[in-house]
Amino acid sequence: MRFIDQLTDASRLLTVLYDNLSDEIKHSELYDRLSGYLEEYTAYNHITAEQAIDIYTDYITHYNKHCKAFQKTAKYPLESGITDYSLSREAYDIVLLMSVLFAPHRFRIMQLLTNVPAADEALFIGLGPGLEMFLTKEKNKEVYAYDLSVNKFLFAKFPEAHVKMELYTGQYENYFDVIYLIEILEHLEDPYTLIEVCKKSLKKGGQIVLTTATDIPQFDHLFNFPADHNLFEKKLEEAGFTINFKETIDHNYLTMDIKPSNHFYIIEKI
Repeated sequence: MRFIDQLTDASRLLTVLYDNLSDEIKHSELYDRLSGYLEEYTAYNHITAEQAIDIYTDYITHYNKHCKAFQKTAKYPLESGITDYSLSREAYDIVLLMSVLFAPHRFRIMQLLTNVPAADEALFIGLGPGLEMFLTKEKNKEVYAYDLSVNKFLFAKFPEAHVKMELYTGQYENYFDVIYLIEILEHLEDPYTLIEVCKKSLKKGGQIVLTTATDIPQFDHLFNFPADHNLFEKKLEEAGFTINFKETIDHNYLTMDIKPSNHFYIIEKI
């Protein structure tokens, strides 16, 4: 039995989430690829379906709690001093891997990644479970990746990649054709500093593929991008970028009176 089937068979919550997905998502080749990646990751780390369900259910419980607090205060958990929840690298990876299979907005981010142009040299900042590298593997000739914490599965899955467990601070200049900043900027106090670092690391005409987060009160988020993104786009232009693509991705599954969303951008160094 597929791991995704084990999950839905054992959890009423996941069954409901799965049933609410569109047929276009559930029956797509991409969904099968993402499901297979989760199965590989859990097998490598000896994680059972029951353990994965417990991790994801606990995350959703805390996220819903933080959403309710955000409704009252308009502050992220860390802004309010709420530190009642944390995750190991392995558990965080499980949350991220499962959410692309059960949350349409994260699946949409993965869809958009499959449309990114090919590159000779690519840099990933913030690896998580490695989905971005996985989905763009055939497009990038040489891959560099930085994160402060990396599961051993990634070293086994991507032996050809230059994976570093350290902070990227501009170790390369004018080197990369594309840099991926997927679901990372909201974890920083000042995301514009990283964008400037990345600009110096790009070749002329190089691109940054990035996402932003608005009103997503996750336990480890620090920066909230205003919904209209006017200031963000102005800062990009002032920094010497042109916007080649953008899409707003709303989170439609929440019933609370907040409007969480991601924005997906491809920007080019002029």
